[in-house]
Amino acid sequence: YFYQTWDTNFPSYEFALVQYPGRSSRFGEEPIRTLKEYIQQLDKWLVPSIRKPCVFIGHSLGSAISFALAKHMVDMEKKNEMIKLMVMLGKGPPHLEDPVESFLTMTDAEIAAELKKMSGECIPVQLLSMTILILMQMITPILKADSLVADELQPKTVLDIPIIAYGGDKEENVDEAFLKRWTELTTVKDLFRVRMFHGHHMFHSECGENVLKCLKEDLTNIVEKPEQ
Repeated sequence: YFYQTWDTNFPSYEFALVQYPGRSSRFGEEPIRTLKEYIQQLDKWLVPSIRKPCVFIGHSLGSAISFALAKHMVDMEKKNEMIKLMVMLGKGPPHLEDPVESFLTMTDAEIAAELKKMSGECIPVQLLSMTILILMQMITPILKADSLVADELQPKTVLDIPIIAYGGDKEENVDEAFLKRWTELTTVKDLFRVRMFHGHHMFHSECGENVLKCLKEDLTNIVEKPEQ
């Protein structure tokens, strides 16, 4: 919902939005439950399409998947030199235990309350018309599958790729100090930074214009900057 119009703000970039099983147009498909399977699918369908310098942008679980894919590409020496920047939104580094309580241990009522707290005022209109019961029946299996993947700690691996972390100042469990620990996973310390935005877990929707403005700045300063 939140990224489908981003490409209009970056006319010189080609956006490739990854649609995972169980979401949006792929609703009804069995969700992925292991990080290994995510990487296998991305290696099969996404990596072959990378033919020019690129940026990985991931939100929440997508940040962990993005980092794991970059590590896989480095390990396999497969187009890893194409990755010029990773922008990680709303999640701490994957080698550290996530301070957010896993959905695996929550009841449906607790999950509903947590989603409301995380989303602020930006729940997609398509979901607002549904009853809580129907909504939970739809998304609980996806959230629990996501939690299985999110709970997998990745080895601490330092990559020679710049990293920038974005976060929401109202998200209690993913604060600025936690986001700063992404610096442990990059050799490019001078380009690392944390940007905090006014909002919850879905801050990229709550203050979308500001997020896009900062993203443009980061792409200009890092990706588009001529090499010395």
